[in-house]
Amino acid sequence: MKNTTRVSNLTKISFHRHPRWKLKSAQREKGVIAILIALLLPIMIGFGAFAVDFSYRFLVRSELQNAADATALAAAACLFGRANCGNLNASKPDWNTARQSAIDYVSKNSSENTQLANVTVDYGYWNITGTPAGLQSLPKTPGTNDLAAIKVTISKDNGANGGPVKTFLAPILGIYSKSLSATAVAVVPYPTSSGTGALFPVAITKCLYDDYWDSANKKPKIANAKNIEGFDLPQTVGEPYIFKVTSSLHTCGCESGQWSSLDTDSNSTSTIRDLIINGNNTDIAVGGKIWIQPGTKTTLYSDVNNCSAAGNKSCEYVTVPIVQDISTHSYNSVVAYACMRILSATGGSEKYITMQMSNNADKCQAKGSGGGGTYYGELVPPRLAL
Repeated sequence: MKNTTRVSNLTKISFHRHPRWKLKSAQREKGVIAILIALLLPIMIGFGAFAVDFSYRFLVRSELQNAADATALAAAACLFGRANCGNLNASKPDWNTARQSAIDYVSKNSSENTQLANVTVDYGYWNITGTPAGLQSLPKTPGTNDLAAIKVTISKDNGANGGPVKTFLAPILGIYSKSLSATAVAVVPYPTSSGTGALFPVAITKCLYDDYWDSANKKPKIANAKNIEGFDLPQTVGEPYIFKVTSSLHTCGCESGQWSSLDTDSNSTSTIRDLIINGNNTDIAVGGKIWIQPGTKTTLYSDVNNCSAAGNKSCEYVTVPIVQDISTHSYNSVVAYACMRILSATGGSEKYITMQMSNNADKCQAKGSGGGGTYYGELVPPRLAL
């Protein structure tokens, strides 16, 4: 009986004290949680501020980057002579016009629903191999791999483009705003390849180009008199030389050109006629080979005259391949691509095409081309380097 009574009493005591113990334990847990919340709240707010404000800053920076890219491309398009840039007769990189174009163009963009107004513009040369790296300032004599370039930086900072980006939650941490900027570099390359439909089916000797192209100043050589000894064509003073391009069968010098069926081994007049209208069938890179067709093919001169400056102008400005030799009936490697202006053509007793070299950036745009080649007046549309 004693043992039973003792157990019974113990049981009563145990059940009597349990609720009070549980209450104290719960109170202790609440106290710990409160302390943890107090300790973790700044961290949680920090993460929240980081997530919200970082996402917004990323959006604004994307707006600035898009604006910088577009502005750099628009400015680079005016580095060489173009009618819509007002510098059609520019014979070398026109840095001032390009810079002003960037200043004018930036206002076509906005960020945070505010029109942009401020831009920093630098210019010089950009080496496509990355050696040296970065924008090379002027004065500089460009090397083979140096391309004319425009560098644009657009910032939201004190006094620029609406000021720094305001923060949402970060003020809790003492951060009220953040300056942002974006930079873009655009270059104007020279073609290393020619896309489908870009090439005119006449190959020109490098010898001829060296005679009429001013490599030092990267522009056509200019006539200084109307009648020049050695030329049987009258010249226009102040304009690129006018010369004849004829088959090597009709000239003893290196100044000659020849029909080419380009990437096709063909001696057919109909093949050449189709290429006059439609251009090459496949991409052809510098170093690639084209087929030379020594011969006259008299009827083709009428086709060329019909589309020249004297005709409907559909082939007034053309891209032609430059090769070392056109005397053999064989494949020959392309050295570079050049822009030529076709004035007229005659299939009479002499059979020749009248041409001028050109660096008119409005007309001399290589289609579907890669950049990095030798400049003979032909350009690749501006592209971003950074």
